[in-house]
Amino acid sequence: MTVTTEAGPEFSLPEDIGELPAVKHWLEAQARHWNRSQEEADRRRKLDTLRSFCVIQQIDPDALVRSLFRPTPEGPRIKLKRRRIVMEQIAEFEAKAREETQDVRRARDTGNVVRSFLIHNGVAMSAPVVR
Repeated sequence: MTVTTEAGPEFSLPEDIGELPAVKHWLEAQARHWNRSQEEADRRRKLDTLRSFCVIQQIDPDALVRSLFRPTPEGPRIKLKRRRIVMEQIAEFEAKAREETQDVRRARDTGNVVRSFLIHNGVAMSAPVVR
């Protein structure tokens, strides 16, 4: 699938992002964690949400995860400044969903999909309290 955004040049993601390594890892980790496989509709909703976030940010899911780590002699470490930026981007994505849906809970679920993806790929995340 090719997506053109206002923010920049043509950006492309594979048709099925569920086959990308970081996305596969996320889906498998979620299934193990909850001890069940997801229903296809739920899986598709999550993949569509992650795709939307990646299109807005113009980065594929694998590159997003890689962008959050730096190598050290002790092993990979999270880039704290980059994580803060991504957390702000997720908050903006969630705010946009809240504007569009007028539903705070649904908007939080939208942000939580992206947070879950990153958490299951080793990036510690948190979200502000919903008010």
